[in-house]
Amino acid sequence: MVSRHTPRTRARDLDRAQVCGCLDTAYADGQLDFDEHRDRTARAMSAKTLGELADLVRDLQPPENPMVPSSARRPGLRRIVAVAVAVAAAVAGAVLLLSESPAPGPAAVREQPAAPVAVPDDGVDPIVVTPVRPLEPGGFERVLASVRDRFGDTVGYRLVLRPDRAHIERALPGDAGRIATYTYAGGALRAQPVTAQRLPGYQDFDLGWVDPRALTARIAEAPALVELPDGAVSHVSFAHDGTPAANIYVESGNGTRYVRILFDGTVVRVF
Repeated sequence: MVSRHTPRTRARDLDRAQVCGCLDTAYADGQLDFDEHRDRTARAMSAKTLGELADLVRDLQPPENPMVPSSARRPGLRRIVAVAVAVAAAVAGAVLLLSESPAPGPAAVREQPAAPVAVPDDGVDPIVVTPVRPLEPGGFERVLASVRDRFGDTVGYRLVLRPDRAHIERALPGDAGRIATYTYAGGALRAQPVTAQRLPGYQDFDLGWVDPRALTARIAEAPALVELPDGAVSHVSFAHDGTPAANIYVESGNGTRYVRILFDGTVVRVF
């Protein structure tokens, strides 16, 4: 069957993760420097189409023996992405970087808040499950509590908060050089079936170092801080690249910008 994918085809989370893995490998073998890797990974995380993803990896060399995922072995634009993604598939697989309304409330996010979902319980009063929104007030604390419940601590390698889910990366038990990814959605953490190689320059950190109230305030202020007052926060990434910090990304019709903050909420720089 002939592929119908075009540069305007919407990207999946899997596509974004595979391209992030490609960028990780390109950084590890010297094709990208630290700033280029961080910038491209941030753009991959917020990419909307396959064309945007393909542009990020088009100038990178593939590995000597690329392994293209079977899901990508189709003609059309996905093959363009898949050839570059082969770098990641051979080494890292799927890796995510870390990379709501105006004040006084939280900055607007793209997705509209969902109504609570009633889960029947065999005739007993239904259990009401309220969807978790990691970028809204209290959302970070819910993610933090889930990590603590699962692992007994709040140490992470990278964390990404999105409007409806979060991704936490941690070192594998007994192998600090390998990183596992867990997706937080629906109030639970689920392990992803791939691991990645730890990158030079990034350190583990404790999510407990983050001031939740300061984080909520900076998310609310982010569109104004980056001078995109009509923008919305797309995601927030946390990492320790020598300095524990978070990047708050704002998207609008005029482009994407981000503000870098320390874990206590101090604004470091606007990009």
